[in-house]
Amino acid sequence: MREIDADFADYVRARELRLLRAAHLVSGDVVRAERLVLRAFTSLALHWDHVRGKVPDAYVRPRVHRAAVTAAEADERAGGASPAVPFRLRRLTPRQRAVLVLQCYEGRSVDDTADVLGISPEHVRDLDAAGRVALASGDEPPPSHAEVTVLLEAASAPVREVDLAERAWHDALLHRSTTRRRALTAVTAAALVLGGAALAGHEPTVTGLTVPSPESLTPVPRAEQAVWHTTADGLRYVLAPTAGTESTLPALGAGLPEVIDPVRSQRRVSALAPGVLGAFGDAVYLERRAPGRWVPVVVWGDGEQLVVDTLLLTDVRTTAGVSRPPLGIWAFSGDKTMIAFAQPGKVVVFDVGALTVRTTAIPSQTLEWASWRGNHLLAGSAEGLWAPSLSPLWPGPEPPRRPGAREYRVVGGRTVLDDHPPNPADRPTPVGWPRTHPLGETVSDADQYASAFRLGADDARDIEAVRPRHVIVATNALGRDRMLVFGEEQPRATDCCSVLGWTVRGEVVYLSVAPTGTWIMAWNVETGVVHRVSHFLTSDTVPPVIALGARFTVG
Repeated sequence: MREIDADFADYVRARELRLLRAAHLVSGDVVRAERLVLRAFTSLALHWDHVRGKVPDAYVRPRVHRAAVTAAEADERAGGASPAVPFRLRRLTPRQRAVLVLQCYEGRSVDDTADVLGISPEHVRDLDAAGRVALASGDEPPPSHAEVTVLLEAASAPVREVDLAERAWHDALLHRSTTRRRALTAVTAAALVLGGAALAGHEPTVTGLTVPSPESLTPVPRAEQAVWHTTADGLRYVLAPTAGTESTLPALGAGLPEVIDPVRSQRRVSALAPGVLGAFGDAVYLERRAPGRWVPVVVWGDGEQLVVDTLLLTDVRTTAGVSRPPLGIWAFSGDKTMIAFAQPGKVVVFDVGALTVRTTAIPSQTLEWASWRGNHLLAGSAEGLWAPSLSPLWPGPEPPRRPGAREYRVVGGRTVLDDHPPNPADRPTPVGWPRTHPLGETVSDADQYASAFRLGADDARDIEAVRPRHVIVATNALGRDRMLVFGEEQPRATDCCSVLGWTVRGEVVYLSVAPTGTWIMAWNVETGVVHRVSHFLTSDTVPPVIALGARFTVG
């Protein structure tokens, strides 16, 4: 199973775009849709030998549509439909959307739709009729099958194709390897217990099992698990790898090349025709062409790079006169098709698929950042916040904050936790140690969120590390905090350990900047284990600033 099966790859690539768009129409979120479809394809890869001779659609389609309905219904319980759901479709319940998507967008019959969703044909007809009525405007009659199809096609058109075949096959390999390792560990542990009982003079009552002696056992490595510590306040934490040891850590295939090398041969936008790119970028960084002048470079997981030589960017300058490169971690749009850059007096957006550049004027020469919240573009400075609308495709107003979403922010010099409660009048609550000096943004994958912090002089109490100065705090869906602590064995950069995003498997991806080099790392919040993802060869002309794209969650 090590090499991807050609039939599996052909099947996935023939269906992934349609399934991504269908999941987006039902769930209302591009990143979530990608995660749901990837999960279904990964499950298919695990069972491919048994399914390949049958009808794989019957295995995959129910998993995608039912998971999308469940996710959308959870959104409704949390306070309303996702703002990413196209406006007219927000009038429908998730099940009504799913029925219309299956029948009008995928061309399924009533019986097929019932089988996919696990409901009766009568229920399908009722949902179809109610959904059409909900779509009607005023006194107009319910739209026809063809009219609904046109609506769904238009609403899903912005969702671009992402190649999920390799990722699903690789994730299945990881899952199978982990399952085997855990099974072997359990068997070995049971054998040791039984063997110990026998040595102690107790006869184990086991039928049909030959218990080996301890001397004959081959040690089986346990599943990777870091050493956890606990502070006096009850916060659990692990120590980050010592600076300089990153190259010795096991690699994690998260969708980036093992080495991001700006020196390798690169293609240039000026030499390409629109539409030649088969997938969207997995990361973007900057190269300096002159003092304060930059060009973006898009990176793919196979190491291919594309220099956007048609776009020359300048430093952004704060009201205090501080200059820095014009790239933030929120550069990629929610569907990963656009990259935004703040510039003095404007926001510049590069379309990765069309290879075009669009510019929107902003009345601020000290614009500090441009970022996407899903497919909503925001830009800001000390002078204010702007929501530029590039076209009808990219809405202008700032998206409403969903109840339950969380982020750390600085308000009046204090770090606060904003839970985005349903009542906008509710104020965010101040938080204590170790969240005193946040570095960068809070990055969420909907279930978990994480931020990096710089510790103050008195914030390192109870931490068993050499001169700890930085931490990453991650909080899971249950509200439990875990912390990754960076000791100062070697002096690290002031913003050494910024959070970049999450992998599709739920690891926190962060940037580690030290005298020994710049590394993209991944921290498993549950096991505490840290892996290396990529060695980013930064230099005087390539700053240690990068944003993650197609294979990662930044939202």
